[in-house]
Amino acid sequence: MKRTLISMITIFAAALFLNMQVYADSHTAHLDEALKHAEEAVVHGKEGHVNELLEHAKESLMHAKAARAAGEGNTHTDHGIKHMEDAIKHAEEGHVDVATKHAQEAVDHLRASELSEHEHSGH
Repeated sequence: MKRTLISMITIFAAALFLNMQVYADSHTAHLDEALKHAEEAVVHGKEGHVNELLEHAKESLMHAKAARAAGEGNTHTDHGIKHMEDAIKHAEEGHVDVATKHAQEAVDHLRASELSEHEHSGH
């Protein structure tokens, strides 16, 4: 009986630990996607591809806003969102250089946000 109870507690503890690891990894999924698309926006912007920059900037913004809605991120995420909104505005106006600069600022902030999230979650 005692051995069974100890085994059950051990299994429960292991399951709880594994569940927390999955949560910690999925908790930053939106930030990861936001950063990935922001980086793609910068690459395309540097190549002068305004349409592709715009496409990735919109995707990045969607994920960054989803991250904030899910309670992820911090003030760096908020700054990243603002810069991505500016990047989109300038890309829509055809100002690829200015849009690229804002997209790069968004990358810098999202990267800082993601780093602090990973430190906070124990990664």
